[in-house]
Amino acid sequence: MTSSLRLKIACALGNTAGSLSRHLNRGRGETLAGRVILAIYPNAISELTKNRDVVLISGTNGKTTSTSNLVGILTKFAGEGVSTSRSGANMPAGIVTALAQEPRHRLAAIECDEMYLPSMYRAISPSVVVLLNLSRDQLHRTGEVRKIAQLWQETFTKDDVTLVIDRDDPFVEYAASQAGHVIRVSFGGRRHSDGATCPQCSKILDWSTGNYACSCGLGSKLADVRSDKKLNGPERNTVLVTEAARLMGAEISAADAQELLDNSPDRVSQFDVDGRMISTHLAKNPESWREALAGISAQQVILSVNARGIDGRDTSWLWDIDFASLQGKKVVCTGERRLDVAYRIKVQDCDVVVAADIAQALTYFPTGVVQAIASYTAFQDLAARELGIIKVQGGQK
Repeated sequence: MTSSLRLKIACALGNTAGSLSRHLNRGRGETLAGRVILAIYPNAISELTKNRDVVLISGTNGKTTSTSNLVGILTKFAGEGVSTSRSGANMPAGIVTALAQEPRHRLAAIECDEMYLPSMYRAISPSVVVLLNLSRDQLHRTGEVRKIAQLWQETFTKDDVTLVIDRDDPFVEYAASQAGHVIRVSFGGRRHSDGATCPQCSKILDWSTGNYACSCGLGSKLADVRSDKKLNGPERNTVLVTEAARLMGAEISAADAQELLDNSPDRVSQFDVDGRMISTHLAKNPESWREALAGISAQQVILSVNARGIDGRDTSWLWDIDFASLQGKKVVCTGERRLDVAYRIKVQDCDVVVAADIAQALTYFPTGVVQAIASYTAFQDLAARELGIIKVQGGQK
């Protein structure tokens, strides 16, 4: 059997498995499809990216939103279709499914988990890599921030790819320090919550000017692009993917770039819960929780925290977040770890009660605007509930 025929069979069987999963209401089927493809044809990712221009997007926060945003920008301003994963499946199984889908466009925008970025970089040989940020995430899975930065730094040592980075993040700057082609974007500097010491030499970083400096020279290279220091996370990511789109052939004027910036997408979705539309922000780690809390304007707030699988079992990260902005608001905590988050914000003098699930939480707010922040699986539970895929179960675990 020729390799091309084996790849074709692998993709066909993977697609069948994914379709069956969706038909049985077991999920979107992307991961299952990819596992089938890779089991039959282990080198499928390399084969499926031959003669294609691929952008890899990675970082702790904003990968899915930024990838979707990049797809939209390329489609509009490069005038071509773009292959991607619509659901944010960012590990090898999800990536191969995105690459195998028909039609197989010349352009592909692929979200990639931080730990898998080195292996996917070697397998795909991308044209551009966008490094958004690095901060603490689920420690049981991804390891300490410096570990990721070191892995990236050991990976990007050639000039066969262009990196687009937020150079205000010292860990990202270190990760790109050996790369040949780097477009450094600066937003005027902001203190990094994990950046007390230099990732290159371990000395104390000097943040006295609002930006970092070290005697070893980290951060001394000038930015290629300077942007507004007042931009929030989603807006900064829009600037980065706009630069990546230009590298991929998109013709974007200054007016177009400003319009894209003004309409920067965020991980906020509207969910219908028992007839009430709840604006819900996905937050997966301390930095994304800080961003989400900054966007809370309502007086009625629901916080939903699980510790299931990808959420991470250890909820000690709750103590790395300042919840002072919730003081004076009425807060209901739900999810499997509702007691953990309720105790954390009670210590910070917030008005809080607990509920078994989000439907019960809403009984505390019979009228008025409600905003919610949800951990990854809590957010997915809401999406599944709305799609009718699963019956969402409450209860402490």
